[in-house]
Amino acid sequence: MSQRNRMLGEARLAPSAPRAYVTCAMSHPLETVIRNAGAFVLVGDSSEGRFPATSYSNYSRTGTRFYCLDLGGLSRSRGGTKGGKVYTKVEDLPEDRSDLAIIWVKPRSAARAVEVAQEAGCERVWFSFGAGHRDAVAKARELGMEVVEIGRCPVHYLDQQIPVCRVHTIGLKLSGAYRKPPQTDPHAKRREII
Repeated sequence: MSQRNRMLGEARLAPSAPRAYVTCAMSHPLETVIRNAGAFVLVGDSSEGRFPATSYSNYSRTGTRFYCLDLGGLSRSRGGTKGGKVYTKVEDLPEDRSDLAIIWVKPRSAARAVEVAQEAGCERVWFSFGAGHRDAVAKARELGMEVVEIGRCPVHYLDQQIPVCRVHTIGLKLSGAYRKPPQTDPHAKRREII
């Protein structure tokens, strides 16, 4: 088998079957992070118009365990799962949360969101669309937190998705951006949508 085929995760069906390959599913590191995260903390800020309503809806409807913390004081979700539980203070979050925080705020508030996530006991941070400001990334690293991804939405890497998210993920896959390694450099070219 050629190195190229090994890199693509392809395995030859039989030595006598010329050029007959089957593609084996390769796990992306971000799939592993989000699918094994446990009850992560989703941090938004409704006071700045950054409540993650679509992500909240996707996580709720697909049975993904998470706790939403809104820095703007919103106590009930908006969007497709209007009325769902949203926490407004770290001390109110359930104890069984994992060490992953997904930050979904405006760049100017991202460093504050990182501090709140660290206060909640999170040791890893994933900056979703537009939240990965270089100062916030620096703050996370200063606090000893692992930066998992800057820019891509975690929903893309879940097995189950609501239709609107599934369509977006298909576009990400068609563009080739899905397979790219995790982005952890805040100065790199942005690749948040596709």
